[in-house]
Amino acid sequence: MRIDRVFKKLANTLPFMMAFIDTERRYQFVNERYEQFFDVKFADLKGKLVAEVLGAESYERISQIHSRVLAGEDISLREKVTLRDGRVLQLEIKYVPNQNQRTQQINGFFAIINDITLYASAADVLRAVHDVMNRQTMGLSTDRITKLLKLGCEYLNTDIGIVSRVIDNEYTVKYAWSTGDAIAPGTQFELGNTYCSVTLAASDVIATRNASKSKAFSGHPCYAAFKLETYLGLPIRINGKVWGTLNFSSAASRGAPFTDLDKELMGLLCSAIETLIINNSKTDRLERLAYTDFLTGLSNRLFINEFFERLVYENRERLSQYYCALVDIDHFKRINDEFGHDAGDRVLQAVALEFTDSLRNDDVCARVGGEEFMLLIHADADSDTARLIERLRQSIASLEIQHDQHRISTTVSIGVTKLQETDSFNRAYKRADSALYQSKSNGRNRMSWN
Repeated sequence: MRIDRVFKKLANTLPFMMAFIDTERRYQFVNERYEQFFDVKFADLKGKLVAEVLGAESYERISQIHSRVLAGEDISLREKVTLRDGRVLQLEIKYVPNQNQRTQQINGFFAIINDITLYASAADVLRAVHDVMNRQTMGLSTDRITKLLKLGCEYLNTDIGIVSRVIDNEYTVKYAWSTGDAIAPGTQFELGNTYCSVTLAASDVIATRNASKSKAFSGHPCYAAFKLETYLGLPIRINGKVWGTLNFSSAASRGAPFTDLDKELMGLLCSAIETLIINNSKTDRLERLAYTDFLTGLSNRLFINEFFERLVYENRERLSQYYCALVDIDHFKRINDEFGHDAGDRVLQAVALEFTDSLRNDDVCARVGGEEFMLLIHADADSDTARLIERLRQSIASLEIQHDQHRISTTVSIGVTKLQETDSFNRAYKRADSALYQSKSNGRNRMSWN
């Protein structure tokens, strides 16, 4: 097909890419928009096979479509194409066969192409954000926020995504995702030593892909320490107040500038994370209420039961690293009858305080009945557990609890059992309860094993 001057002039005014491919699948014409997009001159393309420009894998799929078009079929599609230079593009393509008016033979086809890579990627992020926010199977807000950070890194082509908590001049990493070494939540910096100090001062999306050439970033302590060239940040606001920041960064300079679409999607991610933080806070408060004994401040039976079940579910072998102890305050009814229920409450609180002072971080303590407590003690040997519990028993026996004009003393009876991998909560409870009964039968204020 001979491409005349009028046709070329018209084609070069079009806002989309256009190419004409002959029946041998060789380029016979491309417009200026095509040349600009693919950074190639028509003189270098003329007569070349399409397969020489596209990667082999991409052309293997597209060649089948070309065969259909050359058979006379109009085809519109969206196609992900990998070029020979490694770029992956999402293209919207319309193929139109061209027919010789004299011979009625197909002599090639036009390819009319729009690059929708950015918009397709944005749509993928939108769908993924919706999925993360609405799927009930995603689990905890922490997991969802981490997944959103990963999505942001993939879309923005950055290596690190962070949600920070900012209080005064203290910057704390709350959630993080990175392509390299993990950044531990809880890592702290002075706010002034982070790019987020610039973000909070700007109070809107702030972005750079060449921090070394930016007045705001090149002399910043964060650049001196970490040499982060690419950065995109936005304040996180909860109930109208600054809570922290959402930021994405990389040591490498980003190839393309950040677009308005990138910044809009940054705002979307930030809004989603704000919602998850609010929901997480509400969930935490509700869980604390649901799992806490109001009088003593200890955990309750529901919590220790679920803790036990979590051990079983996550790693049943860990059960054998714990000891279960049931603790019962001796003659508690007598205290209530003689001094009143307020005095009984004071005794419960004093005993609970001894538990919290004596137990370690890996141990769990809960009030499971009126005057009954359960301890799950993490220990390597029976002797370690025995020493801890005996020390606890003695400290409670030495208490003098002041109530009105009275000094009240009390003791506790304790039943202990070592957990087994085959245990259920009820089975362990019954063994510990049997040992507790033995302590009471033997005179109280002692420890027995089962």
